[in-house]
Amino acid sequence: MKKLILFLVVALALAISAIVFLWPSSQAIRACIVTGDVQNNLSLVEIPWGDYARVPGGGRGIPLVKLIEASKPLSSEYSILLMGADGLFAQINGDELEGCYIIKKDGGWNTVASQHPVNANIKDLSKVVIVDETGSPDLGATIISQTENILHITPGNMYLQQLTLYPYLDGETALDKGYSLSLYKEKLVFPLAAVTDEEISAVLVMSKDGKYERFTGAGYIELDNNEINYLHPQTKTSIGNIAGAIINPPPLSVMDTYTDSLYYINKGEKVMVIVIDGLGYHQYEYAQEKAMTPNLTALGSAIRVNTVYTPVTNAGLAAIVSGQPSGTNGIIDRSVREPLVPTIFDYLEAEQKTHVLVEGSTGILKLNTETIFSADLYNDGTTDDDVFGNAMAQAEKHPDFLLVHFHGVDDAGHNYGPLANKTMEVLQTIDAYTGLLLKEWTGKVIIVADHGMHHQDAAGDHGLFQMEDMFVPYFIN
Repeated sequence: MKKLILFLVVALALAISAIVFLWPSSQAIRACIVTGDVQNNLSLVEIPWGDYARVPGGGRGIPLVKLIEASKPLSSEYSILLMGADGLFAQINGDELEGCYIIKKDGGWNTVASQHPVNANIKDLSKVVIVDETGSPDLGATIISQTENILHITPGNMYLQQLTLYPYLDGETALDKGYSLSLYKEKLVFPLAAVTDEEISAVLVMSKDGKYERFTGAGYIELDNNEINYLHPQTKTSIGNIAGAIINPPPLSVMDTYTDSLYYINKGEKVMVIVIDGLGYHQYEYAQEKAMTPNLTALGSAIRVNTVYTPVTNAGLAAIVSGQPSGTNGIIDRSVREPLVPTIFDYLEAEQKTHVLVEGSTGILKLNTETIFSADLYNDGTTDDDVFGNAMAQAEKHPDFLLVHFHGVDDAGHNYGPLANKTMEVLQTIDAYTGLLLKEWTGKVIIVADHGMHHQDAAGDHGLFQMEDMFVPYFIN
């Protein structure tokens, strides 16, 4: 019996020793996160013990492949940066993770990479960064000018840029009877001026949630975990999770349609606005070079203006009729149809002015106006001829405000490409319709587009923060 008890005591002691050896240490351990081009920022201390596995050579660790899966990378092709607290880091391919583990050691996290060169075994990890390798413009942020897409960058590949620590003055405090002090936050940034040789007089920044702000002078692009922010120290302003920034933007935007329309209406003039859906400024320039749009040309050179983010019809049209950016009017993408702010139609209704909208076959926004829908009566695959017929009928009634929305350029651009012959043929037809409407209308005419379009494979698309999508022509006769 004594031998049995002794045996059980020894066995229990050995079991406890094994558990202590194998179980994660309860001591304080330095932080390490998974970040970059991922949906989830993960802290390694949050990984449950059940996800640990036996590491070749002894001990237990977190399989790197399981860690990456939990962070949910934003693309299927990526690389991984194993970043040490001492500044040394290794880059490995995302499809070469076999034999890679993260283990706890000496109060920190170390890499064990049994099938990689020995210098992949980074000690005292501070970050595991996922870097998109597809170059997809859907991810991250883009810096553009009026004529060029300058730089596309994601949170992951920001770590491969020449970033610096910026001492951002966060505030100053003082005691009534004592001393004062300044408080700083370290920001990881690169200066916007570093991406262009152009002297920067102004920057227009738009965020993915619709913020829209113009700054004088250049600021900084800031990396904050898996977000890219814009930092403007002079005004102590930070715009989080930006879609992009326009260097030296145009002075006007599609929102000036609202302002200009009311200006002329309040002067006693009638106003017709023609929206040519999906006509980017580069498409207009191409058509001008080919002498395809004589009626638009007769109005003089178009002004290049920017649209809002997201450059889709719902958001662009909402900006046109409300005079407010997406973050203010509440329409950031195609999922929302009712503006949160009054539109030009609400203003005109309050002023007892007459107004009407001539649309295609379906409504884009819920607006407080009479809407004339234009079905494809002739079954010719387009509603533009129907829109034109209805617009002419309404123009003969001379309302105070008439909005006409042609969809054909956008439809053709999606099917064939923004500069394809068939797309340009549609633009030529709309140009002819515009000429006839100009002859009928006796007041002011404003012509604008809601967004542009870029090449996508063999056809076209839009919705990205890039030059082709963000700039459109603007005319006032």
